[in-house]
Amino acid sequence: MHSRWIFTLAGLAAIAPSAFAATDVGSNHTVDAIALYSQGAAVVQDSRTLTLEQGEQTVSWPMIDAIQPDTLWLSGKGVQLTGFDINARGTGVSGSHLSDRIGRSVTLRAPGGETRQGTLVNVDGDTAYVRVDTRIERITAASPVEISWPVGKSRGGAGNSGSGLTMNLDADKSGQQKLTVTYQSKAPSWQASYTGRFHPASGKLRLVSQALIDNSGHEALDARQAWLVAGDTSRAHGGAPRPMMMAKMASSESSAADQPQAVGDVYRYPLAHGLHVKAGAVKSVALMQPISVEATRRYRFENYALSDTGNSRQHAQVSLAFDNSSGRPLPAGAVRIYDAGHAAQLMGGTRIDNTPAGAPVTLALGGAFDITGIHRVTKTTRGDNGVKTTRVRVELFNAGDKARQVTIAERLPAGAKLADDAPRTRGGSAEKPEWRVSVPAGGHRTLRYRFLQPKSS
Repeated sequence: MHSRWIFTLAGLAAIAPSAFAATDVGSNHTVDAIALYSQGAAVVQDSRTLTLEQGEQTVSWPMIDAIQPDTLWLSGKGVQLTGFDINARGTGVSGSHLSDRIGRSVTLRAPGGETRQGTLVNVDGDTAYVRVDTRIERITAASPVEISWPVGKSRGGAGNSGSGLTMNLDADKSGQQKLTVTYQSKAPSWQASYTGRFHPASGKLRLVSQALIDNSGHEALDARQAWLVAGDTSRAHGGAPRPMMMAKMASSESSAADQPQAVGDVYRYPLAHGLHVKAGAVKSVALMQPISVEATRRYRFENYALSDTGNSRQHAQVSLAFDNSSGRPLPAGAVRIYDAGHAAQLMGGTRIDNTPAGAPVTLALGGAFDITGIHRVTKTTRGDNGVKTTRVRVELFNAGDKARQVTIAERLPAGAKLADDAPRTRGGSAEKPEWRVSVPAGGHRTLRYRFLQPKSS
């Protein structure tokens, strides 16, 4: 195996980091399984069969990204982990592997394939100095030359390249042994993203879900099996699942390729083809099959009972309401809804919380242009018994060409209650009464009610 440094016209500083990544087994390693959490942590599980000696020894293990030291878990029959070292990755020219070769042999490869042996004398910024025979060659970013050198291997196959995990093991006997390492690493965050099309005529809402994985600032991720985990996990040291739960999640299997799987009190969503994200890239993957539900457009005019808008009209809020009848849990994420009845028409965007199967969902889409209202406190009196009576008038206006059902929602002061002669409510609670009124096209509708406050209020 050889490590290589490629000098090109594009510039040494730009190409060197990617050259390291291409030859570093730690960053280039494909793991067995990875689970990405919405909080921005990853659980990695990887198994390898190694030939071990009896007793104490050191093995190297490639890893992806930066391992969190207190989360490492090794399993293997008759093998005990007695300690480990985590080697830092080179992050630039001055701390790179090439500078580690100063005073040692390197191979120079010309564009035509011819090779020469030399000794690396110095590395200064983007310039390398190599002694070939009796002369010193100065190789800069303008030199299309590839510098390579052999990298020895320790048991386990990880190169001595200053990156990866080195474990101290104590084996009961010699021979081949399957070892499994589970650990938590810093990882890209992911979030669900939904795009929907609502058909006003049929009331059908079709939602397509995607998962956006932002790998900015992280190394390449490659896993044969992968899951995206939604929900709140137990936390310690600021963040994420601890080793016992990590191993359980990384090892369990999904019952169906495209179905979310309940693990404890969270859900995870399998990625059918594993996970392959380039360093610094943003990747979108299908989260689950599209869903179709019955949805209703709703209008709501909400106020604090003692507020007075004067004659200034306020817009009612419009939302899309449905029950999650898909039979699948919906992870939290951004939602954008398009109007299928009109070309290039966005109804609005909002966010959805973690939503179990069967739970109600209300998507707030913004203000209704044609539905407005005023909220007036028309009179306040206090009786001999100290009880204060407040009269409220709510007037709604509909400038559209269709009648609309509007929910009037009021928030009463603490301790207040509706008067006995108030119109019958159609929802809400004693503290937050609601009425539903029909506002005719091009017309208006008025609601009046009284509420009472005891003397202490």
